[in-house]
Amino acid sequence: MNGPNFALYYAGDAYSTAAKIMGRQSAGKALMKGVARRWPDGEIHGFGANRASGTAMAQQLKRDGHTGTVRWRPIPGDAVLEQLGAVYYPAPMTLDLAHARNTRGPTAYSLFGVTHTLSSEAGMDSLSRLILAPFQPWDGLICTSSVALSVAQRLQAEMREWQIEHIGATRFNTPSMKVIPLGVDAPSCARTPEQIATARAALGVGADEVVFLFAGRLIFHGKANPAIYYRAVEAAQARVGHPIVCIEAGVWPNEKVAEGYRKARAELAPSVRFIEVDGADSVAYDHAWKAADVFTSLSDNIQETFGLTPVEAMAAGLPNLVSDWNGYKDTVRDGVDGFRLPTFTPGPGSGAGVDLALRHVTGGDTYDFFIGRASMATVVAFEPLVQRIIELASDPDLRRRMGEAGRARAVADLDWPVILDRYCDFAAELGELRRTAASLRKRPPIAFPIRPDPFDLFQDYPTNHVGEEWKIQAQPLDERGLDRFLDLHMVRYVVDDQVLPEATIRAVHAEAAKGGQTVASLLNAVGRTPGSWKALMWLMKLDIVRAAP
Repeated sequence: MNGPNFALYYAGDAYSTAAKIMGRQSAGKALMKGVARRWPDGEIHGFGANRASGTAMAQQLKRDGHTGTVRWRPIPGDAVLEQLGAVYYPAPMTLDLAHARNTRGPTAYSLFGVTHTLSSEAGMDSLSRLILAPFQPWDGLICTSSVALSVAQRLQAEMREWQIEHIGATRFNTPSMKVIPLGVDAPSCARTPEQIATARAALGVGADEVVFLFAGRLIFHGKANPAIYYRAVEAAQARVGHPIVCIEAGVWPNEKVAEGYRKARAELAPSVRFIEVDGADSVAYDHAWKAADVFTSLSDNIQETFGLTPVEAMAAGLPNLVSDWNGYKDTVRDGVDGFRLPTFTPGPGSGAGVDLALRHVTGGDTYDFFIGRASMATVVAFEPLVQRIIELASDPDLRRRMGEAGRARAVADLDWPVILDRYCDFAAELGELRRTAASLRKRPPIAFPIRPDPFDLFQDYPTNHVGEEWKIQAQPLDERGLDRFLDLHMVRYVVDDQVLPEATIRAVHAEAAKGGQTVASLLNAVGRTPGSWKALMWLMKLDIVRAAP
């Protein structure tokens, strides 16, 4: 098909790094470029709250080379969305979106999302709630790593046990979950010998220097604590016959953190040369990637769920030196694309982190301290790290073989167009579940609980309610007619093409002007919709039309 079999929920902050540079935003930005590459002239369906988002989505795709058509679908959807069959959400699906879908009918279409950070309260809540209403078995979750899948399953098991024990629940949703990694824009990561030479010259790297690159957020409590890396690279430098250079490319959250890095380098790796590269400087950041010989990321943080940068390193033809941690376990093949270093934490049941969870949830620690304290109880093996640095720094042929293997894997298995085809396959599987699930039938809409029609919920506020049998009488207007009122912002601000179209207001007024109508006959004549009701009330509010028993 010339286009994906799902609509993309579009919110600009999920697909742009303009306001924030984190893995979620970087992945979303690359996904959109992947959509443009996979379906360059295809029909792409967007989904969201307003047309401004649809316009922004079309503009982003156009900048990425898309020349096809972008169609916008409003929440909660329409018949076209039902034909497509699914909506992709750039995070775990929300309760509100599922409730909104269900007001159209729970079998209308599937919702599927993707894991990002799992360690936050919101992240854990969103995964555990997938087993409850309003979600359905044909809703799904893409887990970006096998470890993300195990975390989701563990949280859901705990939620089931809690619901069974405390409220006697007997029925649960079983969400479809599948491991699909995040993708990478492989072509943009490729390096040429000329680019490598230019970058090394720009950064002042000598021909005999071996460059180890870390690129990402420079935050020791929230990404990777580099203290053990500094100790290891210092030990390796003493046993390697040529200089090792370490590039740290990224953005500091503040100067205090930057000074913490600099002091640790001076104390723990005094004989190693470090180059700082500002991640906000796109040219310098690109030079850092182009100049590198080895990519390293010794993540030790529960905040890390997948890890994009090692995949970007593979696409750039760089060998990886990473911790054996979460998503890195799935992407970097130890001894093939690079090396994974053993990691250790307290065991399950040890009770070593009970206080950390409680301190965070009760406000004793911020989220940063929560993940930072867990990080400082996570060990990356030192001696194997030293040995691997020595091997990679000493053997250019090893670096070349591993880099080539990683590049081939990134192009074949991890390029975004390849990953998007797997998304399409998953959407198709969800559609099959929707069609063939036991006892499935076209199910009627379900009201959104605790978010009812405000005129139902607040029905005791007014003196009276407009009755269907009330008689309608249009009031005389001057030569400007309805335009006199439609030109006033204070009453026009609610007029739009989705909730209260101007055409509906004019149609209701024209019908009322015919005379002899009741509320029921007028609404039936123009087509009874929420919009026609609101149009009638808008006209009554301004005394353009009157209704009375």
